[in-house]
Amino acid sequence: MALDKNLIEEMAVAGRKIYLAEKDDPKLGPLRWLPGTWKNTPELAGHGFNIISLPFGGSPNGYRLLMNQYDEVLNFLVADVGVPNRGVNPADGTQTDQTAVALSYSQIITQRSNEDSYLVSVTGPDSTLGKTDISEKFNGHGIHHEPGLWLFMTDQNISQESGAEVSVARMGSIPHGNSFIAVGSASTSDWTQLPDEKKRPPIPRINGVVVGGGSDPDERALDPIRNSAGNIINGDYFAPYRYFHENPFKGDGTINGFSGFEPVNPTLLLRHTFENFLKGIGTIKQVTTLQVDSTIDHSGINRVTNPSIGNTPFITRQADTTAMNCTFIIYEIEDSKTGALRYFLQYAQNVILDFINRPDGHPGRARWPHISINTLERVEAAARTEAIMESLPSR
Repeated sequence: MALDKNLIEEMAVAGRKIYLAEKDDPKLGPLRWLPGTWKNTPELAGHGFNIISLPFGGSPNGYRLLMNQYDEVLNFLVADVGVPNRGVNPADGTQTDQTAVALSYSQIITQRSNEDSYLVSVTGPDSTLGKTDISEKFNGHGIHHEPGLWLFMTDQNISQESGAEVSVARMGSIPHGNSFIAVGSASTSDWTQLPDEKKRPPIPRINGVVVGGGSDPDERALDPIRNSAGNIINGDYFAPYRYFHENPFKGDGTINGFSGFEPVNPTLLLRHTFENFLKGIGTIKQVTTLQVDSTIDHSGINRVTNPSIGNTPFITRQADTTAMNCTFIIYEIEDSKTGALRYFLQYAQNVILDFINRPDGHPGRARWPHISINTLERVEAAARTEAIMESLPSR
């Protein structure tokens, strides 16, 4: 979605400007609702959930499956508008510059509760599962910190095969030793004009079970892996996944009516919250969707395979982060009790970690989805430099 040509020209003439971000800044395009502070308010306490498989030497399968419940503070602070990207039209040599804008963010996540599972042994058809207390010490403490930028390319963009224009990007750095850039598209819908049957949020369905466990390269089954003769070749490779599928993780139990977080349908809570909380606030006015993916051939020239994620040597050797995609959904809702406009953000993010050689004989490593979801409310619409200090869990 290109920005209004008059605004682009205005930015190009005025030159680059960097300032504390302001809500509803038209120069930010689809990012205009983000400035300020978003968090898990009391109504949304504990709505953050995360699933991740981790290398673990205490299991014959080589991994443990960890669930986290968390609260989050997400600050959008500094706007950088009128960023000039220089270019030349190869057809005629004329100057063809792009104008971009950026919005910096800081994400801090604090763990509320956790549970893990790993395979101890297999005896006949039965498995023995164990749990650890490795992650208990993080309850009440920070488990994720990510500074980064959202970008909006106002013009000079390419289109994907789907027809969606590649106009937004997210860049981030994580102290584990990862950095990424993911690109994608943005759209805004006026929900008051949509028929009822189309008023469904674009929450993605994600299967969180490891890829590359069975005889099919894309298999995501929860059953034991078998060879072509039907014999079991791995007693219970998916045992921890099946455990949480059959016993969903409810965290500290703060969310009424929620059946629990589980690997086969990990975005279920987002739909539950939309139906049972967001729709009850009042009239949904507008919905903006930001979708980005690190695996998109965003240059359109097949530049290099998977160039968009970098890791430190230890991370690359142990649990190589190879792909990332996420969907942000921002709701503008008119509160039926107060008449005020309130803003909510739901996201679903999937980061792929590659580790452990595949047990089915196919080349390469197994691919482990690391999925995070949350629903946040914007509690301050103005960016404040003090907001990061206030959001630190350890002070």
